[in-house]
Amino acid sequence: EMRLDLQAKLLRVLQEQEFERVGGTSPIKVDVRIIATTNRDLAAEAEAGRFRRDLFFRLSVIPIEIPPLRERGEDIPLLAYRFAASAANDTKKELAGISPDALALLQRHDWP
Repeated sequence: EMRLDLQAKLLRVLQEQEFERVGGTSPIKVDVRIIATTNRDLAAEAEAGRFRRDLFFRLSVIPIEIPPLRERGEDIPLLAYRFAASAANDTKKELAGISPDALALLQRHDWP
């Protein structure tokens, strides 16, 4: 959730491709792309006045909709292995694997 006044500031940066630092006196040029995520229906939020329509249209140039994990059970083993491998790498340990019981437990979980 982003306050409407901050939405206006973000929109201005995207449109003008510049901003000023707090206490600054000269604009700083930027060339940025925004990748944003939300679990809310931004079109409905914009319709209700809780999200700026102009910012919504500016951000939704290439929308990518990913269903919630509860609808993608086949992804759970892949994600489990990826996160386990990352944790093993971070701790300099070797990943022996994930037991079938652990995978079954993860797949039975009531994911949001």
